[in-house]
Amino acid sequence: MNDSADQVRWVRAAMERLEIAELYAKYAMALDDQDLELMAACFTEDVEFVPGNPDAPSRTGIKANQDRLVQRHREANFRERHITTHPVIRTLEESRAEASAEAAIYVSRDGAPPKLKVIGRYDDILERHQGRWKFARRLFVRDV
Repeated sequence: MNDSADQVRWVRAAMERLEIAELYAKYAMALDDQDLELMAACFTEDVEFVPGNPDAPSRTGIKANQDRLVQRHREANFRERHITTHPVIRTLEESRAEASAEAAIYVSRDGAPPKLKVIGRYDDILERHQGRWKFARRLFVRDV
């Protein structure tokens, strides 16, 4: 291998990692703003979401995730803020990656100051679809 090919590979891997890190931020913003279009852009069509709450069932597909979001926000008057940090890409292949990120979710009810609801970690499988990284499986592991 020559230095030029190594540099191209390194730059491409760095760009992939940045795109994956940005996907975590897009998902948090979509969730907090209830932006269903942006949320849909974050997932594969058959995404599996495994919530950290053992009482909540796993969901498959974008619509199931969106429906759950809308239902939760209609049931209670609250605002959420998802803070997602420290994304770590554990494996990075051409069309598949495994990554994790720490997360803290804050809730504000009826305009009150936000309170910490839960902290934990997302353990994710991502797939490249139509030139973009998307979540194919999301597992939220609760710490509190």
